[in-house]
Amino acid sequence: MTATGVLAITFGLLIAGVVGSIVPVVPGALLSLVGILFHWWATGYATPGTVMLLVFVGIAVVAMLVDLFGGAFAASQGGASKRTVVAAIAVSLVLAVFTGPIGILVGVPATVFAVELYRTEDSGQAQRAAVVTTLGILASALVQALLTTTLLLGFALVVFL
Repeated sequence: MTATGVLAITFGLLIAGVVGSIVPVVPGALLSLVGILFHWWATGYATPGTVMLLVFVGIAVVAMLVDLFGGAFAASQGGASKRTVVAAIAVSLVLAVFTGPIGILVGVPATVFAVELYRTEDSGQAQRAAVVTTLGILASALVQALLTTTLLLGFALVVFL
């Protein structure tokens, strides 16, 4: 494969990673990491160097953890019970497949509100947990987008400078 072809595939995966970081069900950080690992392999393990590769892998792992646990962490910080967090995770998985981002943004907080209202009979507590969950979902997407953009730009600097 030509150097241009390797770069095209690598940057295609990195760009898909940035887009995927804000689109549910698309593993943005994983796509970015695969792009970097592909380039590393295709260049005979020369670019990026070992230290930068480890930095990129670390950033990608943090982004994956934010993706997996960001919304659940926010719900728990909003006062939601463990049962509510589990329900929110289950609902988010189903909604991600069938409704996409809008379904998650509306359905998960609604689930948190409903379960917390049933559990505590306190509409204020349920509302607070739902609002914090919504903010957590949005913050999680923002952090993932920033991290995958960092991977894209950092990799471009390593390759072209």
